[in-house]
Amino acid sequence: MIERIGLRWRLVGLLAAVLAIVALPYVVTRSSAEDALNSRDWVTHTADVKASVYRLDAVLRSSEAAMYTLLAGAEHDPELDERIEAPRRKVPEILASLRAMTRDNVDQLNRLGNIESIASGRLALTDQAMARLKSGDRAGALASMEDARHMFPVRAKVLELLDEESKLLGARRAQAQGLASNNRVVLLVAALAQIALLGIVVIVSERQIAIRLAAESKTAEAVMRSQLIVQAVREPIAMLDGELRTLLVNTAFAELYGFDTESGINHPLNEIGEGAWTDSALLQRLADVIARDRELWDYELTQRTVDGVDRFVVINARRIEQPDDATPALLLTVSDITARALVEQKVNELNRQLEGKVEQVSDVNRELEAFSYSVSHDLRAPLRHISGFAAKLETHLGDRADDRVRHYIDVIGSSSRRMAQLIDDLLVFSRLGRGALRLQPVDMQSLVEEARSLVESDVGSRRLEWRIAPMPIVIGDENMLRTVWQNLIGNAVKYTGNREVARIEIGLDRTSAGDYEFFVRDNGAGFDMQYAGKLFGVFQRLHRASEFPGNGIGLANVRRIVARHGGRTWAEGEIDRGATFHFSLPASDVPGARTGDS
Repeated sequence: MIERIGLRWRLVGLLAAVLAIVALPYVVTRSSAEDALNSRDWVTHTADVKASVYRLDAVLRSSEAAMYTLLAGAEHDPELDERIEAPRRKVPEILASLRAMTRDNVDQLNRLGNIESIASGRLALTDQAMARLKSGDRAGALASMEDARHMFPVRAKVLELLDEESKLLGARRAQAQGLASNNRVVLLVAALAQIALLGIVVIVSERQIAIRLAAESKTAEAVMRSQLIVQAVREPIAMLDGELRTLLVNTAFAELYGFDTESGINHPLNEIGEGAWTDSALLQRLADVIARDRELWDYELTQRTVDGVDRFVVINARRIEQPDDATPALLLTVSDITARALVEQKVNELNRQLEGKVEQVSDVNRELEAFSYSVSHDLRAPLRHISGFAAKLETHLGDRADDRVRHYIDVIGSSSRRMAQLIDDLLVFSRLGRGALRLQPVDMQSLVEEARSLVESDVGSRRLEWRIAPMPIVIGDENMLRTVWQNLIGNAVKYTGNREVARIEIGLDRTSAGDYEFFVRDNGAGFDMQYAGKLFGVFQRLHRASEFPGNGIGLANVRRIVARHGGRTWAEGEIDRGATFHFSLPASDVPGARTGDS
């Protein structure tokens, strides 16, 4: 009786120990699993927040890059317009999503508010830049974009938000690691108890059986995992025997070629897919692969699949040895490259269109050359007649001509000469827009000194005071840049003709982007800033020819040359208080890019 009671208590104790050993790991494992899921959710939450922030930053940067592309001279196209307008649609959506994800964190919501304000400012200035660009004010558009970049820097705020999210994630991970450490201790104790119990209960033979069953189970799981992987791959895969009959196909292969997996395997390859595999050359190559242990790489083929679509595919095949069979098998993979092939066709078509456009531009250039030749010859002949007959008329009249007649003849002659000069200047202006740039390192100091010497030889006894800053070496067309300096310095000397002492300053500034900004400043007649937009137009003059000679095309040549070098031109002035003419050029990395003082 006592032994029975003792056995009963031992059984109860054993059952209690078993229950404790089973229940405790269950509770700990469940708690650990919940902690792991919670940690995973927070990691996913942080990843979602970061992805949305990166997406916001990418949308703003893409819009800015598209706007700068337009400012660089690219033509409008739907893709650029879409990138510029994308922030208006996407930024509110992204910000709303971020607010929903960070609604439990007041600091992060405040940072989102700052980012939203910055984004609004950038969008407003981008709209301003687009409006200015459409109105033809490229310089103003560029200034608006630069203001957006400097006044509303979004990168620092984005990094601040991301850093805070990373800190939160680190704290949560540390907490999860602490819980996991405690769970591991409990699991270790439970495992030790289980080992002790199993050491008492399980005999050696049962342990051997358990090991064998575990090995068989792992093998079965490995086979199942392999089958799952093959079936889950989205690339069509098939295994064929020596007669090119199916041994195994995955889901992607069955879906693409309409193969009924429920009807079993052992189907000839050339009967699958309603003619998709009837190419005799391909079948011969596959037979050689399995018979001669060769490999088939990137065999391109057009197949009509079960959906009735002609697809461009790439086929690869190699022989493999089966673990449970002495006969080899063929592993066949299919890659759908339809999208890539269509893109290549589109690229080829665009290249052909581009070649046609280039040919059209060449035709236009040839027509312009013919027009220039016509202007040079056909317009000069009447001018020569007018000038020649005016001279003959003056000779014919001789002493019989009174002062009025001589005045008329002088007007005819001077007008003819001025018209001839205008034709020459127009031809130069036309050639500046068509001729190829001969880019090379150009010493701007030498060009300035050359232009200065040229104008000083024509000023006679006039007093000129020069202030010339050290000039850099730039990359450009030397002859064209020589024309720029000669026009600007010549204008400075010309429009200071009514000054007792002409003061001319030639200097250089650098932009934040590293570009060069040159200027020529004088104390001459100046101009009214409300007419500054006319300065660089063809035949645009703000002073009468009787005051200052010229035909109004020099500054137009300057603007065209600088624009072809990727720069811009502008001017500042005040009536009777002088003027300053600026032009910019992209920075160069030429060694020794600065010269000595003048």
